[in-house]
Amino acid sequence: MKMHERLLTTLGLLAALLIGGAAQADENEQATSAAEVAIVEVEMVSNRFQPEALEVTVGTTVRWVNAERRSNHDIYFPDEEIASGRLFPEESWERTFDEEGTYEYYCQPHHNRGMVGVIRVVAAELDN
Repeated sequence: MKMHERLLTTLGLLAALLIGGAAQADENEQATSAAEVAIVEVEMVSNRFQPEALEVTVGTTVRWVNAERRSNHDIYFPDEEIASGRLFPEESWERTFDEEGTYEYYCQPHHNRGMVGVIRVVAAELDN
């Protein structure tokens, strides 16, 4: 092999290694970002939270989305006196759960119609 052919081969191998390493780093970063930002959606439709009961791990964000055409709802946690405010069709509200526990909530305007929900927050499993 001539000197310039060796140089081109070496540069080609080096470029392939760098591109492969960058792609792997990007995949790892995306996986980490996805793990850090776990979002679970609950729809508000037909005067119900769907699903009504949900189990998530610590650090998960729950997003409530009003999927109704005309009605508005809210999310109210009576034990903590935390409320979302009224959500009109297609609006959403999020809450991140940083502590284990059971969080019962309801829609204040539709509580008497059974629009209730519960979030159970459990510890994340550790990878060994």
